[in-house]
Amino acid sequence: MQFLGKSESAVDGKAAKLDQVSVNSIWTQHVKKELSLLKLNEDFRLNPQSLVQNMITGKPNVDPARMGYKVSADPEIVAELDTVLKETKRFPKEKYPEPITSSHEIGWYSRPLMPNRKKFAVKNCEVTVYANDYITMMGRSPYATKEPIAKPT
Repeated sequence: MQFLGKSESAVDGKAAKLDQVSVNSIWTQHVKKELSLLKLNEDFRLNPQSLVQNMITGKPNVDPARMGYKVSADPEIVAELDTVLKETKRFPKEKYPEPITSSHEIGWYSRPLMPNRKKFAVKNCEVTVYANDYITMMGRSPYATKEPIAKPT
């Protein structure tokens, strides 16, 4: 006879004194105790990563307010969702005071040795330079359909 996965010799003959009904009642008590300690998470929250990926806009020709749907969300829910979304986009260095894993330690205390040198000036073509100078001098665009400043005689 088996007693909770152990043979009779393992429990020193105690299993021989227990019949199947006793074993079942012990197992039932064990399950009840386990279920009493089990706590389910009843606070439902969407995963922010899947929320952004699965967002679908409504039809452009349907006005939800006219159909009787509630248009605005509860401000508390919107504020909580904003904080959760901002929390997921933060870097680990901003989230935790010290590295959590060994891979965090690799770049945790490093900083760039040189500043970013890729600063390219914006190059304008001749027409753009002319238009900018014209606007500076005359106060209006050369392409505007207004009357000229000085009328020819």
